[in-house]
Amino acid sequence: MEDVPLSHRYIIAARLKGYLNKHAEAVALLTEALELEPGDPRLLRFRGHRRISVRDYAGAIEDLRAAADRLDEVEDEYEMYQPEVEKDVVSLILGRPGAVRPQHLTETMAAADPDALPRYNTTLHTSVWYHLGVAQYLDGDLEGCLPSFRAAERSARHQEGVVASQDWQYMALRRLGRADEAERVLDRFRQITVVDEDHLVGYEGRMRLYTGELSPEQLWAMCDGDSLKTVTQGYGLGNWHYYNGDVVKAREVFDGVLRTGVTHAFAYLAVTSEYSRNPDFATATKEH
Repeated sequence: MEDVPLSHRYIIAARLKGYLNKHAEAVALLTEALELEPGDPRLLRFRGHRRISVRDYAGAIEDLRAAADRLDEVEDEYEMYQPEVEKDVVSLILGRPGAVRPQHLTETMAAADPDALPRYNTTLHTSVWYHLGVAQYLDGDLEGCLPSFRAAERSARHQEGVVASQDWQYMALRRLGRADEAERVLDRFRQITVVDEDHLVGYEGRMRLYTGELSPEQLWAMCDGDSLKTVTQGYGLGNWHYYNGDVVKAREVFDGVLRTGVTHAFAYLAVTSEYSRNPDFATATKEH
């Protein structure tokens, strides 16, 4: 990749800013890029993601809907996760553009180089639909997020994308009182042969709680002091207590999520969203 396209450089730079928890700066970089390439679905996908991180849910929904509207025009492509992107950041800083891997590996490119695929963990189409669903959920649109998460589940090429999309659907359906539909989501999860991978943060464990395979105590023990896992497991567990009628226990677990300080995690944002809009947690709004 001797000549790294400008839009890719912007995305790499914005992702680095995100890793440093400088999400507003990431949004600003991507806004600058979109002035150069208006309507680019990749740029909209990443700006939408970072607008979630700064709690601009309406802006995130606008970006991600615009990206979704253009997906039919774009061949699906694979995206790398943080550890691989960091390697490319170093290569750019050291003036080695030829060592920078494709940030967006199209299916055509992947077919020509199947050995490259293990570095990539999600795809553009899945990311757009998944982040749109998250933004809608955090904005309180539990009904509207369902088609987005279902589209993410259908397009996902990896276990994590499938299971995470199922998890958010299950939670939204339970909160909407649609237990039968939620059970059908669990039926789809039961058909998956779950493989443990190092980068996974906890959606598989949450789903195993919902199916009854794990107890709440077993799920919590799986966090093993990992802050990101604590946040991710915690929101699912607190939500599970809540729609099973134990508001006090839900509040206890949610408070534990906030104590981690992992403010960029979607599960953390979900707790703050709960506390800001749910009357059952009204007293928590003043405390956090």
